[in-house]
Amino acid sequence: MQRRDFIKLLGLAGTSAAAYAACSAYMAEALAQSASTIDELLTVEGECKEGSLADIEHVVFLMQENRSFDHYFGTLRGVRGFGDPRPMKLRNGKSVWQQSAAWPRKPDPVTGIIPDSTPYRMFKETRAVPKLLEPVDPSSAGGTYIEDPSHRFGDSLGAWNGGLMDKWIENKKIVTMSHYTETDIPLYFKLARAFTLCDAYHCAHNGGTDANRSIFFTGTCLGRTENDYFSHANPEDRDKLNWASYPEKLEELGVSWKFYQEGLDGDTFTGNYGDNVLDAFKQFQDKTTAIYKKNQTVNPVLRTSVDVPSQFEQDVRDNKLPAVSWIVAPEAFTEHPHFPPHFGEYYVHEILRAFTTNREVWKKTLFIINYDENGGFFDHVVQPVPPIDPVNGKTTPGITFDVPGTVKSETSIASKNPIGMGARVPALIISPWSTGGRVNSEVFDHTSAIRFLDKWLVARGLQKPDAPAFKNLSPWRLAIAGDLTSTLDFHRAEATTLEQIVPVATQARIMSSEEIKVVPVGLFKGAAAEVGDMKADPLHTKTALKQDRARCEKLPIAYDFHVITAVESKSVRLTFRNPGPLGTAFTVIPYTTKDKVKLYSVEGAKKDGLRSELSDVLTPTSADGLYSYAIHGPNGYLLELRGNFQTATQQLVAEIVDIKSKADAAKIEFSFGKWNPNGKLTMVNAYTGETKSIAEGTTALETATADGWYDVAFFDDGTYLRRYAGRLENGRIGKSDPAIGMQYDEATRVYKDYAV
Repeated sequence: MQRRDFIKLLGLAGTSAAAYAACSAYMAEALAQSASTIDELLTVEGECKEGSLADIEHVVFLMQENRSFDHYFGTLRGVRGFGDPRPMKLRNGKSVWQQSAAWPRKPDPVTGIIPDSTPYRMFKETRAVPKLLEPVDPSSAGGTYIEDPSHRFGDSLGAWNGGLMDKWIENKKIVTMSHYTETDIPLYFKLARAFTLCDAYHCAHNGGTDANRSIFFTGTCLGRTENDYFSHANPEDRDKLNWASYPEKLEELGVSWKFYQEGLDGDTFTGNYGDNVLDAFKQFQDKTTAIYKKNQTVNPVLRTSVDVPSQFEQDVRDNKLPAVSWIVAPEAFTEHPHFPPHFGEYYVHEILRAFTTNREVWKKTLFIINYDENGGFFDHVVQPVPPIDPVNGKTTPGITFDVPGTVKSETSIASKNPIGMGARVPALIISPWSTGGRVNSEVFDHTSAIRFLDKWLVARGLQKPDAPAFKNLSPWRLAIAGDLTSTLDFHRAEATTLEQIVPVATQARIMSSEEIKVVPVGLFKGAAAEVGDMKADPLHTKTALKQDRARCEKLPIAYDFHVITAVESKSVRLTFRNPGPLGTAFTVIPYTTKDKVKLYSVEGAKKDGLRSELSDVLTPTSADGLYSYAIHGPNGYLLELRGNFQTATQQLVAEIVDIKSKADAAKIEFSFGKWNPNGKLTMVNAYTGETKSIAEGTTALETATADGWYDVAFFDDGTYLRRYAGRLENGRIGKSDPAIGMQYDEATRVYKDYAV
C-alpha cells in the first residue's frame, strides 16, 4: 500500500473495518523498515563522544498508555525481568510469579486448591480471520486486540495488598499475567538494544491515567486518584484544577515549548484521547493566553497529506523544534488495550523517521518514551511506597510527604492510602548520548522528567544554579526518584554498531488491493484470555527460562547503602545506612507472622558528607521465637534474615556490624562484632561457590563479587540465616547481573541453571 492510500483509509478507519485492517497492514509494512531508521539515527553517534547536558537542546516526551515493564520487557536480556534471581517471595513460600485466585481454572477435585498462574506469553489471534489481518510474522502477538484489565486505584491497592504483592489475578483477572516477546514488539526491542532502557522506572501513582499524567505535567495530583476528577465529572471540581504546571514554568522563563497532537477531541485515530490532561486545568481554558494556544493547538505527528510533512516533521526539518515538546497520541496509537502494541510502534517509528530528516537537530535531541501506568498488567518488582502512617514504617527527618502550602500530596484524599509509586513501566531513553543497548536501574517515576528538566535548564543557562526544585514535588519524591541524568553518557569510548544489537528486520507481506475486503467489526473487539491460552505457553511453569541470559552493559548509578541487623532480646533492630547521594526506599516483609509489611525511606548523605541513618525495632508476634524477614531495596538489593530468639546457639553468633566495598567493588568485606565462646557460622558465596567456616573471633571476611554483584549467605546448622545480595557500584559502566535466568538453590546457597 502507498502512503497516499494509508492516509485516505486512516480517515475511514473509525467506521470501516476494512479500512481499519488495511491501516494495520500498512503499519506492518512501514515497521519492517525500522532497522534502517535506527541505523540512520546511530550514524551520528561518532560525533557525540564528549559532551555535557548542555549539548542537549531539544527534549521530546512521548507518554504512552497502560503497559507494565514485565509485560513488555520481561524477556529482554540484562534487565530485572522474568529471570530475576532474587524475586520476592509470597507469604505462602512461593515465588511472586505464582499468583493464585479464583479465575477460569477450576480447583483441583481432590485438594480443592486453585492452581497458580505464572506469566504467560500473550496469545496471537487464533480465531478465523481474513488473510488481510494476518500478522507480518505469523508467530507474533503484536497485533492482538487484548483484553483491558482493571487499573483503578482501588484494585491496584488490592493487587499490591499492603506490599505482599499476592492478589494480582484476584483484582485484575488472568490477563494481568500476560506478556510479550521480541517477536511481538520488535521495534521496542530494537530500541532497547540500540539505546538505553530503564528497568526501575515506576508509574508515579498506583492507579489510572489522569492522576499519573497530572504528576507528569505538574509534579502532583494533590491526592486526587480517579480520572473523574480530571474530566470534570463533578462540575464543582472544575475550578479546583488550578495548580501550577511545568509548561507554565517554561513560559515564565521564556523557554520554548509545544504540544504535538493530531487533534483535540476523542477521535480514535485523529484525536488525543483526553491524554492532554492540562486542558482540564482552569488556567489552560483561557483562550486569550499563550499557554492555551500552545497547549490547545493541533500539531500532528502523522501526515494528513502524502506530499506534505506533518507539523512535527516540518519543525524538525526547519530547525524549529522547541526546547521542550510533549507528544500526545490518538487512542489507537497509545497502546491502551484493546489496541495492540503494533499501532504504537508505528507511531513511534514515524517520530523516529522525522528525526532522520535533520541530522543536526537529532544530534542535540533527547527523546523519552514512557508509559503513564501499568494498566493493570503484572510486574514483579516491589514498588517504593512512603510510610504515610507511622504504624507502617519510618523515614529519615528530611523526608516529608506534603508540599508546603498544600494538602498531603502523597496521600489519597478519598482513602488516606499512599498514592504511589505504582508498578514499573517501560521507559526508553533515545538519543545520540544514550546509545549502546544499556540498562539503567536507578529508581525513577514521572516526577523524574520534571527533575531532569530542572537540571537541564541549569546546564543550559536558562535557570539559576541555586534555583529550587519545581515547587509541586514532595520531599519524598525528591529523595527517592532520580533525575534521569544517569541514563546519559557524555564520555563515550566507542561507537555502537547496529549489527551487534539489532536483528535483521522481518520482511513485510505486501497486501494486494484484492485483499482489502469488508470484515466483521467484531473481529476487532478485545480478546479474552482463556485457560487454553495459558496452557499453550510452552514455558508456562518456568518463568525464569523465558528471559534471554545474555548480558549487557549497565550504567553506573550512585547507590551506596547497606542494612545492618542486630538481635535484641526478642526483637530485631534494623539500621539503614546511606552514605551515598541517592535516597533509597525499602520494603520489609515478615514471613513467620501476620504482622504488617514495613516501609522505610532514607534520604541521601547530608551536605556535610555524613551518612543518613535510620533505625527501627521489629518485634514479631510469633510465640515460638521464630523470626523471618526479607528486605527489598533498589538495584537488586535483598537482605534475608531469620532465626529463633529461643535457640541458645544463635546467641553465640557475632552480628555483622559493617559492610564495605573493597578493591574497586571487586570484593565485599563483612565485619563482625563480639563473638561468644563456641560461636560459628558457614559462609557461601552464591556467585563463586566459595564456602568458608567462620569461627569464633573472626573480625572480618572478604569474598569476591561478580562484576560488583554479590550474594553472600551466613548460616548455622539450624534456622539462623543472614543473606546479603545486591550490587556494589564503582562509578563506571558495568555488566548486568550474571545470575539473571538462574535459580537460587536454598539448599546449597548457590545459583544454578534451571532444568529445561
